[in-house]
This record gives sequence, structure tokens and C-alpha cells, in this order.
Amino acid sequence: MTNKLKSFLVQIVIIVSVACLVSNIIVFRAYVIQQQSVVDMNNIVPKMTIDEAEYNDLRYPNINIFTVPFKTALARVYARDSLYEKAITTFHEARKNNPYLMINENYLAQTYLTLGKKDSFKYYAKKIFKTAPNHSNHFAFFIKSLDSLKSSFKIDSSFSIIKKKSINIWRIYLASIYNADSLTNTALENIKIADSLYKFDSDIQYLVSVLRNGQENVKKSEEFISISDAFAKNENFKASIKSLKEALKYNPINNITFDKLATSYFKIEQYDSSLLYLNKINIEKYENLGRYHLIKGINLVNLNNKDEGCKEIFEAVLLGNKEAIKANRSFCN
Repeated sequence: MTNKLKSFLVQIVIIVSVACLVSNIIVFRAYVIQQQSVVDMNNIVPKMTIDEAEYNDLRYPNINIFTVPFKTALARVYARDSLYEKAITTFHEARKNNPYLMINENYLAQTYLTLGKKDSFKYYAKKIFKTAPNHSNHFAFFIKSLDSLKSSFKIDSSFSIIKKKSINIWRIYLASIYNADSLTNTALENIKIADSLYKFDSDIQYLVSVLRNGQENVKKSEEFISISDAFAKNENFKASIKSLKEALKYNPINNITFDKLATSYFKIEQYDSSLLYLNKINIEKYENLGRYHLIKGINLVNLNNKDEGCKEIFEAVLLGNKEAIKANRSFCN
């Protein structure tokens, strides 16, 4: 091999090495920028500044394997800063980079809703729900796109399309049918299903209660419960009982009210009345069953039904209630 050839090969190696280094730097820089955008996409409200977002808007169209266009991240920043026309234009550019991902249509619906452009909002709201109905945001936007409803029929129909109904979708559905003028038999059945599926979810249970009793009645009931709590805190249990009975007039089937009545009567040693309201409690929706069986057991013992009472107290012991161990020693040995 001649010196001239050796020199040429060395130059080629140097050029290739430098090119690889530059390429690696570019790829690494792109990766770092991608990660910044991915992290920011996880924020409900983007945290990047406009300068940072525009700097990240490179020739690489999509973010990592998530296939979210960089322009989506940029448009979100524009929308956050009320640059709505820029946001809309950029969301449309992002749609060209990935026409199959509904995220940009979702943001377009949100932007048009903010601007009060009803026709454009309705167009994208219906499009995202038709394409991807299982997403809670898509369902919520679609419900908002419907005109005022005399019955819950349209909401019921759209709800039935959703195959995977998350708890958020149930919440949206229940809140939506409350705003309808009347409920179909399907809606009434769905209320029962929600009540059964989410016994311990406070939001679902509140919505079920509102649908069955009316929001004003539930609100009035809660006001009387709050008053009763203030009386109970000062150990004025008779006044507390009076307020709780008023609460029942507005919301007649409520575990919270039954439980507080049973407790207040127990405190003033009216065990028969305590037992009466304790037996009204739906134990399928009662989380602290150990406490339930303990109070029921002590009531029964004090009403001269020791055998049944001690069975209840022992059940509370098995459920891990620490006070039940003491009660067992006191009442059942």
C-alpha cells in the first residue's frame, strides 16, 4: 500500500468519524428534546415556554414511539397562552404528520369550545367520539355537542356505544342525564347499575342520590346533617337526632344519616332506636363493617338478647375491630 493511498484512507476515516460524531450529537440532542416534550405532554397544562416549544419544533415530525407530533406540543403551548389562531393552525399541521391520532382533533374541539365556535366544536367533538368512543374526554365533548335534550335518549344511545366504560365515563354519563328533562327506562336501569358497581365511590353515590332525590333535596339534607354534626360535637345528641330526622325527609335512604342516627341514639342509651336505624343501613355500601357489628351487638346485649349480641360482637372481633375485643370481654364472658 502506497503512502498516498494510506493518507487517503486516513482522511476517509477521519471524515467518517467526524460525520458519525456529528450525527450522534444530533441524534442525542433530538432525543433530549423528545424527552422534554414527552414529559410536558403528560402535564395537563404545558409548562414549556413558547421559546422552548418553538425550539423543540424540529424537522423530526413525531415524539418517540408515542407518535405524537412535536407540533402538537407546540400548539398546546400556543393555546395555553391564548394564541388560539396559531394553536389551531399548528394543530392542523400536526394532523398532517399523524392523521390517524385523534389527539389533535381533541385539542381542536377544546380550542373551538373555548372560542365559542359551536359548529367547529361540534364537528370535532363528534369526529373524536365516533373514532375513539372509549376515551372519557371524547365522550364528554360529544355530550356537550348535543343540543338541549327533552329526554336522556341520545345520551343513553351514545353511552351504549362505549365498550369500555371507565369510572370517569360513568360519572360523565350520570351528570349528563341529570340535565335532561326526563329519563328513559334505560337511564333508570343504568343508575341502578352504577349504584351497584361503585358502592364506595363518593362521586358516583352522590350523583345516584341526586338523580333519585333531586339536587335541591340532597343539598338540604346535607345542610341538616352538617347542623347535626355540630350538635353531636357538643354532645347534644337529642338536638342532633332532631336535625338528622329532618335530613331524612329530603333524602330518605341514606347510609350516612342512618349511621349517625344509630350512633346518636346509642350515645343516649336508647338502644332499641339505635338498632332500628342500624338495621336500615345497606351493609353492602358500609365500609366499616367491624364497627357496624360492634354497635349492633352492644345494642342487642343491652336489650337482653345476649346470645345474638355476642355473635355480632364476635363478628366484629373477626373483622379486626379493636374495640370489639374489649366489648367481648365486658359483655360476653
